Amino acid sequence: MTEQKRTVSDRAIWSYALTQSLQTFTIMTPYMYGTMFMSTYLGINMVTMGTIFVIAKFVDFIICMSCGAVIESANFKKGKYLPIMEIFRWVVSIGAIGQMIDLNFLPNGVKFAVIAVSYICMHGSMNFLSTVNYGLVAVMAGGNYTDRIAIAQKNTQISAAVGILRSFGTVPLITFVGKLLNSPARGYTVCTIGFAALYLLCTFWFASELKGKEAPRDPNAPKRIVKLKDMAQALVGNDQLVVYLIWQTITQLGTQIMTIIGIYYWTLVMGGYTTWYSIGMGLTTCAGFVFSLFVPKIGVKLGKLKSLFIAQYAGWAAHVLRFFLGLKSYYWMTIIGVASSAVMYLQMGFGANYVLDIGEYGYYKTGKDFRAIVSAFSFVPMKLSSTIAGAVGPYFLAFIGFDKFNEANLAGTLDRTSAEFSKFQKTYMAVYCFTPLITAILGFLIFKKGYKITDDKAVFYAQENAKRAAEAAAAKAAQA
Repeated sequence: MTEQKRTVSDRAIWSYALTQSLQTFTIMTPYMYGTMFMSTYLGINMVTMGTIFVIAKFVDFIICMSCGAVIESANFKKGKYLPIMEIFRWVVSIGAIGQMIDLNFLPNGVKFAVIAVSYICMHGSMNFLSTVNYGLVAVMAGGNYTDRIAIAQKNTQISAAVGILRSFGTVPLITFVGKLLNSPARGYTVCTIGFAALYLLCTFWFASELKGKEAPRDPNAPKRIVKLKDMAQALVGNDQLVVYLIWQTITQLGTQIMTIIGIYYWTLVMGGYTTWYSIGMGLTTCAGFVFSLFVPKIGVKLGKLKSLFIAQYAGWAAHVLRFFLGLKSYYWMTIIGVASSAVMYLQMGFGANYVLDIGEYGYYKTGKDFRAIVSAFSFVPMKLSSTIAGAVGPYFLAFIGFDKFNEANLAGTLDRTSAEFSKFQKTYMAVYCFTPLITAILGFLIFKKGYKITDDKAVFYAQENAKRAAEAAAAKAAQA
């Protein structure tokens, strides 16, 4: 890959990386512990939870499908991307907090509505923020691929470092605050508010670093309205985007089911939520931080595609090992997580560049700049699979008797040696491990067959598009 001279300051890169990490910190509490919070503290059974998620996730999916067109149509004075971040940082924070409030003082119907609206606020906002985050990498770096890689790698490293605090500290901090307030539920609420406040402060710093980077709109320019046919053109005219979307939709269906039911491995299936969970997560993220310092550099030498292939194979092996070792001891889950994260950082070091490459390819091929739409489309697989998994996960748990075993566990009467509970554990682990394994293999086979953007071509597309934009700006200035 051709090296170019760095132009983006370290300070700007740090502001971007910390904003991304603290954004993740804010949304991860409801994302990781939301279902457990609902079943434990709000008394919501799995069937009801699945129904709430079906409705909320469907609305979220519709927002995801339209957010790219909204961003492309926007004509703010400050530019295309920064104003979106400044608006939706507030909405995502409110949505995160709303999912972690003790709502038992409300009637059930109102309680369910508040949860659904809060979920939509958080995840719907992330459709815009995630798309903007990708776009801001291009704003900061332009066509300089060395800068793009530097931003992605620093973001990966800072994310891993902040992840150490999140993994080691989140549950103990929530527990500590809950004891101070004499309310475990309020511990989640107060901590989520604190995380959101830190994120909001960081966005102001990042916005100041972006000052002058993004060109304001031309007040005399005709407003661009992205219509449904434009979105269709962005999809139909970009065969690599189609391949990517099919691959990710299939793969993430399994991943989303695994994620939704995953916390119950620690709270019910094997226990260890209050004793080992935070330690294990902390050890995994500590190792991840160490790996993030050098593994992405190995990835750059291997290239984006080779790194992705190796990381995929490692992920498959991890799923198999979890199935055979996960019920023997939860320590094995930590060991497997540490080992697999070492290889995953080969791929993670490239960050948003996989998606940016597809957007640059489409722009070069068609001459039409649908890069923001492409970035938005890249989140469709996650949202679509999440909508399906949001129902499948809770309904599956209800089907295998989760509510009964969870109630007994909370009451302290669960017999972990019974044949009935042993069957529950084995059924859970089969779905937890083999669902993501099968979908990952199927999706990857499609990707490997259809994806054609090599590393050298990616650099070429980015540079040519940057030249095209510079020439257009020069021509416009000459006319003025």
